[in-house]
Amino acid sequence: MDTLIAAVTAAILSLVPHWKSEKAIARAEEYATIIVEESQAVQPPIDPFLVVAIIFKESSFRSKVTGQRGEVGLMQIMPRGALTRTITKKKMTTDARSNIRVGIGHLNYWQNRCGHDNLEVWLSAYNKGKCKKTKYAKRVKRFYCKIVPGGCGGVS
Repeated sequence: MDTLIAAVTAAILSLVPHWKSEKAIARAEEYATIIVEESQAVQPPIDPFLVVAIIFKESSFRSKVTGQRGEVGLMQIMPRGALTRTITKKKMTTDARSNIRVGIGHLNYWQNRCGHDNLEVWLSAYNKGKCKKTKYAKRVKRFYCKIVPGGCGGVS
């Protein structure tokens, strides 16, 4: 697992190249650890590099960012969503683990609902709430293909 955390940390740092200080590198390592642990805790497990790509697309790794429709945190979670009822909006913006756990849970829900065979469909559903391809999925996939070891290969 340490090798995977190191690879995910490297992926984060490749997307956020201005993170050069020791504090920023430690933050990348913390996020990588959370991403790996939480992505492996769901069934089926989700590729942690995909989670990195989503976080980069959603918030550029800025944990306190709020979207135009009220989405919060690293994974831009809607505070009124079914998975977030037990977590306060403030905690979702300040606690990376809570935000990432809810985001991965949301992603896993759409993966199971829309089918595992088409990444673009369930990525779009993560963003729009419908099992239908959107431009969002293509943008996330572009970041994903950039950072996943060995490239995207046969990912549909």
